[in-house]
Amino acid sequence: MLTVLSIAPFIVAAILALIINALIPIGLGWSWIMGVSLASFGTFGYDKSIAGRGVTRVPEVVLHLLTAVGGTIGSFAGMQIFRHKTQKRSFQLVFWIIVVIQIVVIVLLLTRR
Repeated sequence: MLTVLSIAPFIVAAILALIINALIPIGLGWSWIMGVSLASFGTFGYDKSIAGRGVTRVPEVVLHLLTAVGGTIGSFAGMQIFRHKTQKRSFQLVFWIIVVIQIVVIVLLLTRR
């Protein structure tokens, strides 16, 4: 079950990205960001819904990887809407480190000549 919870969100993200790109040809990069954000949002919601039930949870590393590979908007929305992982300081620290690194990379790419 842990393997499914670890791999499934990324498979869903890829499928969503392909569907989005087929429906709205905006390029695979933007389609990926939209797909992984939707998958990330859903994964946060799913993990919140099973919290406290004594079943296998989505590993935090999976939630962080979804954020790191482009699902930042979906992760942030999922945390806020589902009120999930918002009080866990260690999780928040890693999340915001990922966001800062992404901002730095984007700035460097945009200012590169």
